[in-house]
Amino acid sequence: MAKPEAIRAGYFVAIGLIPGTAPRNCYLGLVQSADEYGVRINLVEWDDDLDGVKKYTEDLFVPWTSITSMLVCTEDEPVRRFIKDKAPKWQADIESISVED
Repeated sequence: MAKPEAIRAGYFVAIGLIPGTAPRNCYLGLVQSADEYGVRINLVEWDDDLDGVKKYTEDLFVPWTSITSMLVCTEDEPVRRFIKDKAPKWQADIESISVED
């Protein structure tokens, strides 16, 4: 289980879930909060028209026990590269692993 202090509000994450936990096995989001129970993220994607992060109105809470892995982008790392390139590729890889099972 991840320690809440390792994941903080303002970090971008791609969260891999135990298959069958939610409709998708990987979600991209901006961390809103993390505590001893889990992490709450605002779902995001890259908006090419605005050349910026597009946030949704929905938040997703994920208990630590449902998380298998997490790709993390701290405030010291380039957000654009993470949200536009790295996280979607990682998300696709996680989804393909689940299909192969």
